[in-house]
Amino acid sequence: MELFEITGFQVNRTNVKMNNYFTKQLKQFEITPEQWGILSVLDSDKATTQKDLAETIDRDQTTIVRMIHSLEKKEIVKRVVNDTDKRSHNLYLTAKGVRLKSKVLPVVLEAHNHVTRYLSMSEISELKVILEKLYASVKDE
Repeated sequence: MELFEITGFQVNRTNVKMNNYFTKQLKQFEITPEQWGILSVLDSDKATTQKDLAETIDRDQTTIVRMIHSLEKKEIVKRVVNDTDKRSHNLYLTAKGVRLKSKVLPVVLEAHNHVTRYLSMSEISELKVILEKLYASVKDE
């Protein structure tokens, strides 16, 4: 089997290029694509636990703690001790985080449109289904 016939190689190759592209688009906001993932999930009014966040964006808890610490330093995210479980923290966007999220969202949408510009809406839908199937086949490995 040739390298370019291996699905994992093609998915990884595409992911690397897309991640580089998104990194360039987000550089002006001084955040990474991973940090954008956190911003896109968090809200200023509704609490999200670190555990829930880790599950939602599919990162381990250690990585989440490091990323949250970085966003706290930038005053984008605040961490509040959970009232019912003192070992857990609730995460919220700060006012600065809410403003940043609203500024970044149009750039993310434009970047999405750019990377999918050669795909029809039905192809985008089909791609999402295919990627979910690939993810499901390895998520517990």
